Amino acid sequence: MNPPSLSATLPVDISRVDIDATLRRRLRAEPTALNPILMFTEIDAEFEYLLWDRPIVLDASLNWQLNPAVTERYTLAPDRMSAVLVLKDGLRWHDGAPFTAEDVAFSWARIMDDRVICRKARTGPDQLASCTADDARTVRFTFRRDLPTNRWNVDFPILPKHLYEPVMRDDPTLSASEAAVALNRAPVGNGPYRFVEWVDGQRIVLERWDDYPGETPAFRRIVFQVTPDNHAALLALETDQIDETPLTPQQFARETDGERFAAHAVKGKSSGWTTYYIGWNVREGHVYTSEEPVRQAMGFALNVPLIIERVFFGLFEPATGLFHDESSVGPTGVATTPFDLKLAAEQLDRAGWLRDPEDGWRYKEVATADGSTKRVRAGFTLNLVQGSQTSPKIADIYQQDLRKIGVELRTQVLEWSVFNERNYRGDFDAYVGAWTQGPEPDDVWNLLHSSAIADGRNYPGYANADVDETLEAGRATFDETMRRACYVRIANRVREDAPYTFVASAPNLWAFERGLHGVTFSPRGPALFFPGVRSWWRARE
Repeated sequence: MNPPSLSATLPVDISRVDIDATLRRRLRAEPTALNPILMFTEIDAEFEYLLWDRPIVLDASLNWQLNPAVTERYTLAPDRMSAVLVLKDGLRWHDGAPFTAEDVAFSWARIMDDRVICRKARTGPDQLASCTADDARTVRFTFRRDLPTNRWNVDFPILPKHLYEPVMRDDPTLSASEAAVALNRAPVGNGPYRFVEWVDGQRIVLERWDDYPGETPAFRRIVFQVTPDNHAALLALETDQIDETPLTPQQFARETDGERFAAHAVKGKSSGWTTYYIGWNVREGHVYTSEEPVRQAMGFALNVPLIIERVFFGLFEPATGLFHDESSVGPTGVATTPFDLKLAAEQLDRAGWLRDPEDGWRYKEVATADGSTKRVRAGFTLNLVQGSQTSPKIADIYQQDLRKIGVELRTQVLEWSVFNERNYRGDFDAYVGAWTQGPEPDDVWNLLHSSAIADGRNYPGYANADVDETLEAGRATFDETMRRACYVRIANRVREDAPYTFVASAPNLWAFERGLHGVTFSPRGPALFFPGVRSWWRARE
């Protein structure tokens, strides 16, 4: 595990490097689109630092930094109410068109256009009052308020204006028309790799862009092979069909110690900021999950210690809540929820969900729209992503314990895109999900603020005035002590309201082809940062 060869840096003598090699990456599902302002899932993010170059990037420690290939300088005004970004001279898109400040201004305007569904990209840029091009290389940002988050707010995806502006005239959504769909499936970027092909259900191919102005990546081609099943992915690694894959805890602990694996691959492990959780639909139409005491009871009924032992093979830690202990606002001091079926049952009793001695299930008389009442059984459907090895096992343990206290858990397995679309529409009772925390605690705005219900990732439909106000306060103050107090307060309030039940904090567990070098881990894994995959290489044979 973590052999020195895995992290060996690119040699100065480039003749030792196979610059014609192909990197074969595993993709758990297809992206939602290859339009950077429409992308919002972790699958989508795999392409961000390869196809596109943004002026600002995150390094392996998730620090804010200027992209040396794109940005000449960034200057904040003395009153901190505006900033100027100067791009390097001679930048181009993959089709040869100039990449200019006009592209940045155009992209911000599209992100702020309500007709464009930006589930992720709008949070942050919406704090800008304006984004304009002073000239071909100079972008001027004007801020609505003097905020500590403004340096993050100027980092957003950038579209080629010369291609999307004509599409916008007929399709302001940038997603519905034939022209928009075609462009979103065959994107023109400005990063170190250019798009080659997308074969549905099979692969997405990128090729090194020879005119890239930054450091040239070692691999000539990257082939993303769509492999939803974890068992199939491990077999593909062991038979030299792919070069890397995340591992499930079971695979890491039990299935990667044999001679066949050792002959082809090595393991990598590091601390990660990914949290597994159950999201609850808190909207009124969802009779059972909309009740706060019920959600609290469901937290007491989740046997996290057993899940960590049997599902995560002791490799994970109990999740304390929104923020990872190693992040800038951790640890928050929020206690983990104890597993206590007796306490869960008592909580349900107090909430009026009473057990029927005849069949053992719990029921409650619930008012209907016509003024009458109906008897409703306690229970919910838990949505799971197809191909996950861990989510069904979590559901099995949970189902057995809930049955002991008279609550019915049903499961529904959904393909990745359907799973995400239902979450976005609020079409679920509950779902097993995971999110990876970024460096800025204000990121949770998109998960918790009431404004993020309609056009963000607040899938549960959670709205709490105190949380909204505290998010505002945390966003507004430069005092780090006060900021931390805001996010600790939010973490505690979310634990009480329980729109999410936090399960476990996951490390990065990975497997790599034995000849792969240059791999560095971040809290977001080995790829979702700068330079990430760009620094990977293979030796010349």
